[in-house]
Amino acid sequence: MKKLLLLLILSLFSPQGFSASCPDGSEPEKTVSVDGSYFEYICVNDSNNETSSDNKTSEDTESSSNQKHNIVVNSQNRDFGNEYYKNEEKGCGKRENQKGEREKEALLYLTGEDFIVKGGTFDCSLQNTIFVKRAKNLILQDVISSRGSDNPLEIRDSFVLVKNSTFKDSVDNKCVETENGIVIFFNNIFSNCRNGFDMELTSSKFNTINKSFEQFPVELNYSAVVFLENKFLKIRDDAFHCHDRRQNGNGNVYLFLKDNKFSGKAGFTFRKFGKKKDCLKVIKISPELEQAIKSSDLNLSFRIIKNSVHAFE
Repeated sequence: MKKLLLLLILSLFSPQGFSASCPDGSEPEKTVSVDGSYFEYICVNDSNNETSSDNKTSEDTESSSNQKHNIVVNSQNRDFGNEYYKNEEKGCGKRENQKGEREKEALLYLTGEDFIVKGGTFDCSLQNTIFVKRAKNLILQDVISSRGSDNPLEIRDSFVLVKNSTFKDSVDNKCVETENGIVIFFNNIFSNCRNGFDMELTSSKFNTINKSFEQFPVELNYSAVVFLENKFLKIRDDAFHCHDRRQNGNGNVYLFLKDNKFSGKAGFTFRKFGKKKDCLKVIKISPELEQAIKSSDLNLSFRIIKNSVHAFE
């Protein structure tokens, strides 16, 4: 019954609201997942391929697939396991080719509250390969995301724990980016990007939503991101950037760090905090916060982070 209500709510949103046009100009076909927990938009026409399907191998079918994936998950636990999703977008992963709306271009779009999404490999977007917005108490784990022209993962206006995952191959942009809210990264790999991470604070007020798309206002006069035991590999320029972009903002962007490892890219000068050193408020992760993170206790983790920020101020 809950899945039926969720699909009914999602059906009120047009396909154009969540998915981009297919490569041949047609609109994608909306289909329901096997377990009924989300919609997926798939391009079914392939006007450029006239080869008989009887003569195709499985590799040919995969490489010539014209599907465009735009999976939307709202407040539903989802295990993608070993599933593999790739969009055939020319120039994906290159900043110069970045275009389109994030909700439409993401292979995986996550929103809602109190849910866990894990598993799966997601590759190739002209924006964000995985896009998270207005999520509260989301755990994202065991995923591989690559080649987003903006980044493989962007999280906005959310409270999220990301762990045991890999974000890679945005060679002239960021591996991950956050905007507003509190985000925790534990035991992840960020690899083969120009910069590892970029944090922005753009507003002190935003909304999260629940499974019924009801909005809940949040007032947070800072943004905080935690990095515990992550690896930054083959990062060309900088590991961290922090920006308070509010008008008359006073730099309320906080970075919590412990036991992260770093390596640069051959032929370039790697800097942990960048030439301008814009991450000025760095806090050491306490044993209490470390234990809460490793136990995936989100409520306790966020409470400790908030108390630490207030103490720092």
